[in-house]
Amino acid sequence: MEQVGAVVDRSGRVKRTYEKYGWVILAASAGLGVVAALMTTLPPISWFWDPLFESTYSIMGALGVALVAFNILALVVILVPYRRNERWAWFTLWMLPLQWISQFLLLPQVPYLILAVLTAVGLVLPFRRFFSGSREEPSRVR
Repeated sequence: MEQVGAVVDRSGRVKRTYEKYGWVILAASAGLGVVAALMTTLPPISWFWDPLFESTYSIMGALGVALVAFNILALVVILVPYRRNERWAWFTLWMLPLQWISQFLLLPQVPYLILAVLTAVGLVLPFRRFFSGSREEPSRVR
């Protein structure tokens, strides 16, 4: 019997579409994180000559650069080891919802909370793919 929206992988296990393309949600979240961080890093031109923002820009710029680097690292983890179904990548990417929650706590705006929930859903959807009982984890100790 053929299932709609399902693909059979190499091991013979039925792989549902949401499991196969769940990484897209995470990549979109990290991409939006890069855009949000760039908006933090690159202030409006008026900040450069306004004495009010003279000391604030260095803090915001440093935070923005750190968030850009974090999200680029998350994109690399999503596009390489996560798509290879490596468990450590799944655990590591829980930092993305935590990032959105921390931004929500610092600046309480609903879009940050929505992105945190969507990113968590993107991690929960392919749970079976990473933690199926049939998959054997190779031993790292010889």
